[in-house]
Amino acid sequence: MVFLLNYKFVFSGLFGLIIVLVSIIEFYYFFKKPFLEIQKVLSALVHDDYSLKVNTNQHSALFSDLEKLYHKQKDQYFDHQSVKLIYDNLLSSISSGILILRKTGSEDWDIFLMNRAFADIFQIPIYSSWSNLQRNLTEFTDKLKSINFEEVNETLEISIDNSENQTYSLKTSAIKTYAFHYYTATLDSVQSIIEKKEKQAWHDLMKVISHEMMNTLTPINSLINSMEYYTEQPQLSEEDSEDFKESLKTIQKKTVHMLEFVENYRRISQLPQPKKKNTDLVKLAETCVEMMHSVFEEKGILVEITSDYKELNSFSDPVLIERVVINLLTNSVYSLESRDKDRRIKIKIQKTSERIFVRIWDNGIGIEKEIRDKVFIPFFTTRANGAGIGLSLSKNIMEAHNGNLTFKSKPGDTEFLMSFHTLQS
Repeated sequence: MVFLLNYKFVFSGLFGLIIVLVSIIEFYYFFKKPFLEIQKVLSALVHDDYSLKVNTNQHSALFSDLEKLYHKQKDQYFDHQSVKLIYDNLLSSISSGILILRKTGSEDWDIFLMNRAFADIFQIPIYSSWSNLQRNLTEFTDKLKSINFEEVNETLEISIDNSENQTYSLKTSAIKTYAFHYYTATLDSVQSIIEKKEKQAWHDLMKVISHEMMNTLTPINSLINSMEYYTEQPQLSEEDSEDFKESLKTIQKKTVHMLEFVENYRRISQLPQPKKKNTDLVKLAETCVEMMHSVFEEKGILVEITSDYKELNSFSDPVLIERVVINLLTNSVYSLESRDKDRRIKIKIQKTSERIFVRIWDNGIGIEKEIRDKVFIPFFTTRANGAGIGLSLSKNIMEAHNGNLTFKSKPGDTEFLMSFHTLQS
């Protein structure tokens, strides 16, 4: 009897123990489940896995904040991916070759981005490894090493597939962020840039020429049609006779204008070869000012010539250079007409080790931003009676001397810069 009682007691004890163990396990998993959910969310955030469906049945403040963080990071991640896609498409669509390198600390560079234009320039695949690029584009990577991955803006000659050297404009920049160093190299074909500018220049020139011709030929054609009426009349009245004469005068006037236009074009396109000799630019500037003295006096313009040298010689054609200075001074006079008083022109002649500069400055109206890219186009003018060849002819003359003519302008401050080589050329 005692045995049975003890046996039953043991059985009940074991049963109670099992119930306790099951309760403990259930209790454990009941408390662990939220932490497992939190761990899943954190793991997804760490690995940028946003396919996870977050359990919204959890009502704790901790899990609620974590859910908000997950959705916020998810939105930011896809926004970032969208922006990256736009930038990638943008960089792939531009014609400049772009290579972006990246590294951390003292590690070696790796390729962060190479656009299609860069690969097409060198006729290579789009690499993602710097070592592959070094192996297959040694000349270019050696150039980057030689400049120690510093910022430069220069031209670069490279032979591709053992063909003749091609010239490129190389611009580089370095950027340091919190975790990385970035180095960007941009390549543009100099020949492509020149061809593009030449094409645009011809396009602008043809627009001006066609506009000028239409302005001349259209009224002539109209007058000729009108004059056919007079030729059909057996006898002209006095009024018709006067109209006929006026039409002939207008045709003659328009024809003379067209002949002048063609002559101006010939002067630009057939510039005589400069007859160079040692020319004192200080003396030449003084002579030009003396020639225009009456104009300056009439317009109330104060002209000042300054130079660090009493005499500064350039190997150039004095007649052609004098024409350039006169053209620039004439432009300054026109620009100063907008001022009621305090009209000033300054001519400054300077010299460096390699170049001589003649600066012609005025405090006139300036050149409007909208037309600054057109001032050197033949026949472009804003003056009612201007021929539009002065500045283009002046630029051609300077280029024939292996020099250059540039300008900078804002209201009250315009300067044209004539640049000469100091060496004979």
